[in-house]
Amino acid sequence: MRPTQADGAAESYDAVSIAFHWITFLLVLAMFTLALVPGVVKGSIELHKSLGFAVFALVVLRILWRALRGRAPDHGTAEPILLRLGAKAAHMALYALLLTAPVLGWLYLEAKAIDVHPFGISWIEMPSVIYYDRPLAMAIYGWKQVVVYALLALILLHAAAAIVYHSIIRKDAVLHSMLPRRWRGGVAVLAALAVFAPGSGRAETSFDVNAFAAGLGASLAKSCPMADPGDIAAHDACRRGIGTGIEAGMRTDFILFGGQQSTKHWLKDKKTSVFRGDLFQDMYMSLYMYTGKVRVQQAPDGLTTVGVQAYFRNKLPAGRYPYPFWHAPAKWLAYEKANEIRFRMNNDGKVVFAYRADVGSDENRGPYEHVEHPYFLGEWMWRDNSGGAQPVVTLFSEMYSQDNPNLAALDDSYRKMAINFRDADCTVCHQPEGHRKMNKLTLLQTPYHAAAAIDAVLDEVRADKMPVDDYDDPKSIDTELKAELLKNGEAFKQILATADAWERSNNRPKARPASGH
Repeated sequence: MRPTQADGAAESYDAVSIAFHWITFLLVLAMFTLALVPGVVKGSIELHKSLGFAVFALVVLRILWRALRGRAPDHGTAEPILLRLGAKAAHMALYALLLTAPVLGWLYLEAKAIDVHPFGISWIEMPSVIYYDRPLAMAIYGWKQVVVYALLALILLHAAAAIVYHSIIRKDAVLHSMLPRRWRGGVAVLAALAVFAPGSGRAETSFDVNAFAAGLGASLAKSCPMADPGDIAAHDACRRGIGTGIEAGMRTDFILFGGQQSTKHWLKDKKTSVFRGDLFQDMYMSLYMYTGKVRVQQAPDGLTTVGVQAYFRNKLPAGRYPYPFWHAPAKWLAYEKANEIRFRMNNDGKVVFAYRADVGSDENRGPYEHVEHPYFLGEWMWRDNSGGAQPVVTLFSEMYSQDNPNLAALDDSYRKMAINFRDADCTVCHQPEGHRKMNKLTLLQTPYHAAAAIDAVLDEVRADKMPVDDYDDPKSIDTELKAELLKNGEAFKQILATADAWERSNNRPKARPASGH
């Protein structure tokens, strides 16, 4: 016997509204499946992202269809007013969450500077609204988790109301009015659109980029002046001095660093590595000599570019480089030819991206010649002839004072964690050749790199986003191994914090500030 409405009416939604409803349901179901069971199909995470755009578009179209063409079918008025108001509120909340979840997903990828092309279509490019900001990315990820689980709860409540309350208890036609077999009527949903939109929310600042550029050039030229490109003493002096001038403000921020990629205008399109500011200065910026000359330009992506004249130290021993840059001959040549380090800055004076480039002048380079290195054998770390670990600049003994009593404990905790990372297959992508798989690369192959990235890595492991397979889908980690990895990772973090605190209490130069400062 076909259900009837309490008042005898038997109207249904129109065909377009019914199609919108069930297509949206199927897409949301697919998205939850792809997110909760990564790897269920190859490329599941990329497909999940693309379906998010499709859901957003469908919901917007459904709202427009209701506003322009639809009318709500009459399901009677026998229900208590509180139930009717509750049903309308639930429908509005469903629409708000369906719109908010994809937007938060997109903003999360934006904050991680991850390029997104819906359904892999390269010419569809989303605009850049946020520059790389890992803390913001993790905050957005937390909000997204709340939204999607609230959405799941509302969907289950919506389904229970239609099946149990209307179809079984009341035996009315509400459920049948949205079934595909009924092709007449209008839309029964009174929707309200609640779109999450990140406001600028930023007060005007008085940041003077020209004054900053002049101060940065002078500070770097003082700490790292021109010298012979193989002068070890000059390199050591640079490493001690860099980060004590106006550039000290960069040391706690995370910075994207890469090569010159003039054909890629948006930051998210560029292949870069993610470095904490102190690591970037001590291990990468110190490899250059500075003349003090600077220039300020506006970049195509809306940021301000500060170009600092700089020339590469290409004759240092191999252990003075963070890793063998010559693993790719073209990369080594690009380092040698660079004559500027260029900093992309936002209106608040924060450096979000830096890159080496050869678009400046060679007028102050001086005598210089290309250096050929032995063929790279695949070792990112190695032992020298005396048995010492290399590259020396990546060791904790270089990161901290020689008399810091925590050095031995740091080495021990790092080794334990590194073994866990290796066993969980977490390091395979996080070495200098990892750009073959990802645009934004976090390096873990040395102690200093791992120390600077430990927070991000543990967050990714906890969220089951790491490691990934060849299709960038997360791979599951054995439960016991994951627990041990997180335990040893937290122990490593604690010893790092203790070592940092010792540096601060002993008034050591460039001591890292306490967390949250």
